Amino acid sequence: MFDLLHIKPSDMQVRLYLRPIHPEFFQIFTWRSYEGPGYEAEVWITGLSHVLTVRQTGPQLRSAERCVTEVIGPSGMALPDRGQVESLPLRGEDEASIQLRNGFQYHLQFHCETLDEHVFATTCEELRTQGLKEGVACEYRVDGLERSTWPFALTVPTHTRGGFLLHAFHCFPDQMTILKTQTLIELPTP
Repeated sequence: MFDLLHIKPSDMQVRLYLRPIHPEFFQIFTWRSYEGPGYEAEVWITGLSHVLTVRQTGPQLRSAERCVTEVIGPSGMALPDRGQVESLPLRGEDEASIQLRNGFQYHLQFHCETLDEHVFATTCEELRTQGLKEGVACEYRVDGLERSTWPFALTVPTHTRGGFLLHAFHCFPDQMTILKTQTLIELPTP
């Protein structure tokens, strides 16, 4: 497992799989499941990282055939190679769109932003409040340490027609940096 207080934003990457990843690879702090027309989605907060799995549902569909999993986390995570179709570093600001061979379309936008101390603290507090109301969030505190701001992760889902949209925020207080990602996974057309 990673020392959550010392993960750097420059270590973050996205790995994309055409299969579900077994939970034994992660320390899951909190999670939530969602259902929409033609799909099921599950989000795990796994430290200053998250896992999003979207499965197309319907008659005669096997989950491994109609599944995509996004893992956003530190590059040193020990994850399987089987089923991985892409790996991208998350530095600066960029976007990617990938047509996957199982029919899903994957779109990612990300922005890594360093803020001054006051703006960072205020933004993290606003995100914490938002997380309690409408998302899946986790703050990483260590007993015996005094800090004004702790590492924090938040995901906010949105059901869209034909897909699933996830906004994620990963807060790194030592660098006063927030990694913001927006993932849209569009379902294969029947």
